[in-house]
Amino acid sequence: STEDLVSVAMISEECPVPLGSISSAVPGQSEEYSSAQADDIIEEVGPGDDVSIGSDLSTLVVPFPELAPVVFFCLKQTTCPRNWCIRMVSSPYPLTHCIMVILLNCVTLGMYQPCENIDCTSDRCQILQAFDAFIYIFFALEMVVKMVALGIFGRRCYLGDTWNRLDFFIVMAGMVEYSLDLQNINLSAIRTVRVLRPLKAINRVPSMRILVNLLLDTLPMLGNVLLLCFFVFFIFGIIGVQLWAGLLRNRCYLEENFTLSSGMTLPPPYYQPEEDDERPFICSLPSDNGIMSCSDVPARREGGRTCCLDREDALHRQALGLSPEPLANGSGAGEAMGLCINWNQYYTRCHTGNSNPHKGAINFDNIVYAWIVIFQVITLEGWVEIMYYVMDAHSFYNFIYFILLIIIGSFFMINLCLVVIATQFSETKQREHQLMQEQRAQCLSSSTLASMTEPGDCYEEIFQLVCHVLRKAKRRSAALYYTLRGKPPPAGGGRGNRRSGGGNVNGERHHSRHPRYSGCLYFYLCISPATHCPHQSKQDHSSEPLSNSISLSVPQNPEDCPICALSLKEGARAVGDGVEDEENSVKETEGEKKRRRTCFGHCRDIWNDMRRKLWGIVESKYFSRGIMIAILINTISMGIEHHNQPEELTNVLEICNIVFTSMFTLEMILKLTAFGFFEYLRNPYNIFDGIIVIISVCEIIGQSDGGLSVLRTFRLLRVIKLVRFMPALRRQLVVLMKTMDNVATFCMLLMLFIFIFSILGMHIFGCKFSLKTEAGDTVPDRKNFDSLLWAIVTVFQILTQEDWNMVLYNGMASTSPCAALYFVALMTFGNYVLFNLLVAILVEGFQAEGDANRSYSDDDRSSCNFEENDKQKDSLHLSGITGLYSFFCAITPDFLLIDVCLYVYFLQSLCFRIQKMLEAYRPDWCETREDWSVFLFSPQNRFRQICQSIIAHKLFDYVVLAFIFSNCITVALERPKILQGSLERVFLTISNYIFTAIFVGEMTLKVVSMGLYMGEQAYLRSSWNILDGFLVFVSLIDIVVSMAGGAKILGVLRVLRLLRTLRPLRVISRAPGLKLVVETLITSLKPIGNIVLICCAFFIIFGILGVQLFKGKFFYCFGPDVKNITNKSDCLQANYKWVHHKYNFDNLGQALMSLFVLASKDGWVNIMYHGLDAVGVDQQPVTNNNPWMLLYFISFLLIVSFFVLNMFVGVVVENFHKCRQHQEVEEAKRREEKRQRRMEKKRRKAHKLPYYASYGHMRLMIHTLCTNHYLDLIITFIICINVITMSLEHYNQPHSLDLALKYCNYFFTSTFVLEAVLKLIAFGVRRFFKDRWNQLDLAIVLLSVMGITLEEIEISAALPINPTIIRIMRVLRIARVLKLLKMATGMRALLDTVVQALPQVGNLGLLFMLLFFIYAALGVELFGELVCNEDYPCEGMSRHATFENFGMAFLTLFQVSTGDNWNGIMKDTLRECPPDHNTDVDYACNPSLQFISPMYFVSFVLTAQFVLINVVVAVLMKHLDDSNKEAQEEAEMDAEIELELAQGTLCCMGAPGCGGGGVDKGLAAAGAGPGGTAGGKERGGARGEMGLRKMRHTAATAHQGPYNSQDSSRTLYSPAQVSLCICVCQRQRESVLEDSLVCG
Repeated sequence: STEDLVSVAMISEECPVPLGSISSAVPGQSEEYSSAQADDIIEEVGPGDDVSIGSDLSTLVVPFPELAPVVFFCLKQTTCPRNWCIRMVSSPYPLTHCIMVILLNCVTLGMYQPCENIDCTSDRCQILQAFDAFIYIFFALEMVVKMVALGIFGRRCYLGDTWNRLDFFIVMAGMVEYSLDLQNINLSAIRTVRVLRPLKAINRVPSMRILVNLLLDTLPMLGNVLLLCFFVFFIFGIIGVQLWAGLLRNRCYLEENFTLSSGMTLPPPYYQPEEDDERPFICSLPSDNGIMSCSDVPARREGGRTCCLDREDALHRQALGLSPEPLANGSGAGEAMGLCINWNQYYTRCHTGNSNPHKGAINFDNIVYAWIVIFQVITLEGWVEIMYYVMDAHSFYNFIYFILLIIIGSFFMINLCLVVIATQFSETKQREHQLMQEQRAQCLSSSTLASMTEPGDCYEEIFQLVCHVLRKAKRRSAALYYTLRGKPPPAGGGRGNRRSGGGNVNGERHHSRHPRYSGCLYFYLCISPATHCPHQSKQDHSSEPLSNSISLSVPQNPEDCPICALSLKEGARAVGDGVEDEENSVKETEGEKKRRRTCFGHCRDIWNDMRRKLWGIVESKYFSRGIMIAILINTISMGIEHHNQPEELTNVLEICNIVFTSMFTLEMILKLTAFGFFEYLRNPYNIFDGIIVIISVCEIIGQSDGGLSVLRTFRLLRVIKLVRFMPALRRQLVVLMKTMDNVATFCMLLMLFIFIFSILGMHIFGCKFSLKTEAGDTVPDRKNFDSLLWAIVTVFQILTQEDWNMVLYNGMASTSPCAALYFVALMTFGNYVLFNLLVAILVEGFQAEGDANRSYSDDDRSSCNFEENDKQKDSLHLSGITGLYSFFCAITPDFLLIDVCLYVYFLQSLCFRIQKMLEAYRPDWCETREDWSVFLFSPQNRFRQICQSIIAHKLFDYVVLAFIFSNCITVALERPKILQGSLERVFLTISNYIFTAIFVGEMTLKVVSMGLYMGEQAYLRSSWNILDGFLVFVSLIDIVVSMAGGAKILGVLRVLRLLRTLRPLRVISRAPGLKLVVETLITSLKPIGNIVLICCAFFIIFGILGVQLFKGKFFYCFGPDVKNITNKSDCLQANYKWVHHKYNFDNLGQALMSLFVLASKDGWVNIMYHGLDAVGVDQQPVTNNNPWMLLYFISFLLIVSFFVLNMFVGVVVENFHKCRQHQEVEEAKRREEKRQRRMEKKRRKAHKLPYYASYGHMRLMIHTLCTNHYLDLIITFIICINVITMSLEHYNQPHSLDLALKYCNYFFTSTFVLEAVLKLIAFGVRRFFKDRWNQLDLAIVLLSVMGITLEEIEISAALPINPTIIRIMRVLRIARVLKLLKMATGMRALLDTVVQALPQVGNLGLLFMLLFFIYAALGVELFGELVCNEDYPCEGMSRHATFENFGMAFLTLFQVSTGDNWNGIMKDTLRECPPDHNTDVDYACNPSLQFISPMYFVSFVLTAQFVLINVVVAVLMKHLDDSNKEAQEEAEMDAEIELELAQGTLCCMGAPGCGGGGVDKGLAAAGAGPGGTAGGKERGGARGEMGLRKMRHTAATAHQGPYNSQDSSRTLYSPAQVSLCICVCQRQRESVLEDSLVCG
């Protein structure tokens, strides 16, 4: 196929050697010579040179054995046009051309402008069309050429490849489009197919192709997840339609007979809180019991005052000849008094209207709309609003539906997607990796450039390449120089020698002449034996023995070359690496020796000496620590900057900057001098440092001209330098770097994806999103598809899931409801597939790294010690180090070192002495009472023994748990608004005393029985007990303080009351499953801490950058009409307020807060808009003033939100696996035992008579029917049709449909009743109820029958049962579809995973509950008094989301944990105290909330969203692996038993006259029957085999002995008949029915 050819071409591009060596090695030559020649070729033809290998390729691939011999019935491989086509396809050049054309196509597609190109008249449009035609022709030609070369149909032909089929489809669509254009029919749908053209790029980029293939690999498993999703969607959709169809149309209308006299303007027909009716007031009908009724409509307000006039007043005024409302005159007096008519009091009639919320997008009127709503709820964006609507209209308890949907849909399904992709990714990765390894092995068989070991990182490879090119250039210039002078080149420099000493390394030859350059290699070889020099691979073929090379490898005089001396200092272990030529070391001419003693030689010695000393300084740990401290101080100095800072501070910071820049410059100069240029560049960190230094210097020079330089921002990168000094962090970064290649490919894929969807969006929604402003003009919405830039931003925003529902509502309103498909596709592919792929890449990186760590950690330790010993030895042996050592001693005064040592020693001895002194004064009874508890109770003490027996009692823990739970209830009842002295307050206070007493008692018992501190088992030795003790202590202090009383200590009391909310934590230590989860989390705290540190680094960098960019610019003018206002002074002149946004970048603290909101992806769009609009300090913002700021926000989101925060998942998963490894051994044992038991059971079952052996003829037939595979299929089919009929119900459906559905319901119910009755007869009652599915069936049948009877009798008025409940019971029939899942293995694996994960997820749920409980109780204490009303509007809180009482706080926290508008809620708690409201009790403002609230919310969001949810992922991954293993084991077990039985049967058949046994008729029939066990559990493919198996077994038992006396009356079969039967069965086993007939 074309791919194979292209890959051959690509291999030849990557590694020309094999081809070259093949063509150059004549059969007569010896192998060694040919390889040497190849070596030569490669020296001449490095990767830097261009060499055409076309000729070699053609000689290789002339016969084209893998292509079809004849195409189009006439074209052979050698005929002219086809031969050219094949050559074109197989040469690499068309590939590059193709990619260029695809890129050009992307450009032309991106230049489309939806607002102008309606009819193509402009020049620009014409040019674009011409380009488009050219591109189309190119693609069509490419297709034709490939078809001619490869043929069209067939396995290896053009259409045999998926990517080619995509190309073919695109070309055909283009053809249709152009032919329709000729007919002047404009079909935009076909034009949008052009958007797919960029997909052609995937096939042309190999790494992208691998990723996409990987995604395609996951499709079967993802398909299973999708089926499960469908299942959820159907169930929840049908329930939603049954319960809430049409309810969201309810509005409050005017009274029935509301009329006005002619002069007055009528108010709108129903109450609208806002003009646009986006968020309507939904009321509850009298039949429902929703929260809102029409009596809750608020009074009308004008000018900030409530209106107090009514209709009669207006009529009266009209009679007097005045205007109905005083406001109409515009007099200020009326406004101040609130003299206007309150029309809202007349909206009293709740009635179903005709519009749904959000432009009709949100409703449950039919199943499709319900699905859109469910999808929106699962994406967790805007779900709260929908829930509030439904709660208003129907019932408060509807929140159960939504919370269930979120737990099942979001937490399970979506994470299941991630788990499937991640597990599949690691498998595919390994497979691809092996392929790559094999290819590399073939490719590098005779190449010198690349070693056989794993290649180093990218930087290393590039560095090698540059060295290689420079070396070659130097050699050539030297050769040229000698030829020009007419001298023969020196022996060392030629190429002839190289072949004789094949093992040597090129650079070494020029050692004496170029110490610095060759040092580059020499140092590399000596210092890092782990990372072999890429040229070392030749050492294996070295012709010299190793001992020889070792003796020669050390240069004559190590002092000559500083780098040699240093490398010797590094250790003699790498001596063998640099192999020198004998002649080179011996042939040192006399002239050179003389020259060395001249002045120049002395200077060079001094220079080398200095470099050696410098090397010591630079490498010392004090130097690096000094640099680290400098970086830290520099970071702090940059972080101090803020808005409105004093002039002095600015000057100080400038001076600081100059100081630090000069420090870092000095560091760079020192390192350059010490290491030499090449060695400095070898370390990528140094390059990074160098670039930053150069930029800083440029910036300081450039700053003299004035103005804030863009280069200042590069200073921030110094923060990253800290990473070099933290090994744990470096490990995490190494993982990041290792996954970098995959991530880069992923980014390309993501960009391609975003680009395609943006262009598609421009075609569909371009120029259609618009808003009406208050002034009445239409402006485009900020989230639009009007240009490529904004289309990309909008698509990116939808991918982050922020406010995507608003775009969806706009899209559905402006085009048609079908637009939802675009958004659902974008979310599904982008969010749940692509971004999960990113997480999978990171998780895989961490797991691979974790495995490597576990295997290498021991070796590391030993090697570290080895190095240290080496260093000690070296310091004795090598002369080179003595000078350095003395130099080091010179710069580090001895007394300092001695001081430090003495100090440490002194401290230790001091502690020891104090201990000794105290021991001398310790009374004797201390020693005698060592094992007494608290030195009071001896082990024999009666009281202590009683305490011990109480604690040892098995009920003790349960009783304590019961008390803890009841205490939790009283904590939950607390709220700030309870009046002092009321019954409730008294009850809570007394119960608090009681519980404190109980817990003090428990602690006393434990301390008395176990001891407080002395001894192994003492109370304070367990951290959980310390927690308990601390809480008890706090409660006691709380009681003491409140007894002492008074308002003075109110603050202390409040803090103590807050600490009381931590009491539920005591549950953890008493629930083992919970304890395990918490311990897992605690063990993963350290690595999570590392990630948090990396996050902090990025946060600080972006935070400081944000302060530089936006400080003081996030202010705006707040007033009714701000059109003409440009700056602060204008605003204040107009008597408006000049206020700042809650999230701003005025100082580092505020910036970090805003960035955290950005990183949590909730509310980031608004912050981004504020940033884009910012103009300058004290300037009014202008819309989209600076679009370049998009780079700041989007790069932050990509780096931090998507990349770094997803590392959380990787770390948690990896740690979870580590924790599980301790239990792995036990689990393996348990699994083995379970397996043995199941094997036994299966064996017994195979050897036992089946239960239906004694059935009569009729019952046997029924049994055969019930265990038949086809019955299941029929029932499934019926269930599917039933589900479809149920989902046909909708709002306002015609009566005929009602009837049809009713009769359908009768039919289905009767079918299910019949099925249940038949099964009862076939299996018997006991066996029927053994199977869970049967129980479910029966329950559903009974409920359906009950529902029908209730509907028929229509006595719902007499019975208090709501018929909707019975309708829901009908919904439960869908659960039957699950029976099918028992057969689909993939689905079963997923279901097993979910079911097995439930206990662990249950523990997590408990932990969640605890977390929520504590935070809810805290929230009630902190924010319980916040008010939301007209005067103090709220952004996130509402009458539904408050912290007024515990229940509402719980629900609000659930909303926060899903990340829906939590930043709005936090904004509300961040209120500033207004200066004039100090006396106002109503506002309940607390200045300390400014600091407490961010801590509260940030900590909650971190634990709930980032850590705990990821543990769910870890649990699911673990269990998916397990269930896969189990499925394999099952298959193995079946195969084993099959084998045993077959062998048993054969050996019995071998003895023909084994005593004529007998078998009764029923048994024979049963044995050959369909083999269904109870409830038909083992069915499917193994069914015929099971029957046959039993048959064989029957034969065996029949041979083995005499039959039972009771069966003698029945017909007997001879063994021959049985064996005949078996043969027949074997022939007929395809058809189960025939099976039973023949053998029966």
